[in-house]
Amino acid sequence: MAEDVDFQSEDLGSYTVVRAIGYLDFSTSPRLREKLHQVIETAPRVILLDLGQIEFLDSSALGVILNAWKQMQADDATLALLSPQPRITKIFEITALNLSIRIFSSLDEARAELGLAG
Repeated sequence: MAEDVDFQSEDLGSYTVVRAIGYLDFSTSPRLREKLHQVIETAPRVILLDLGQIEFLDSSALGVILNAWKQMQADDATLALLSPQPRITKIFEITALNLSIRIFSSLDEARAELGLAG
């Protein structure tokens, strides 16, 4: 795809929210990998990846998210997803990644479920 992606991150003390905006495909997945690696190296024990503004996500992006989740799990940390659109959620359900990676419909739900300070 010729589309692009942008990232915004917000450190909220006990957790960091990374917002991805645009398209996550083979051409933008390396940027996602780089951003997640950067945040994992400097973030607290919880990273919430907000996919609410993602219009497209392919298997290369799934691989990046899964690898980041595995890295966080190995460090006894948490990577969870926020607010994906229904078509994006469906990709996680079809691949059964929703059975491993937690998906929350909102930041408030994630904070309540994960016991994060608001």
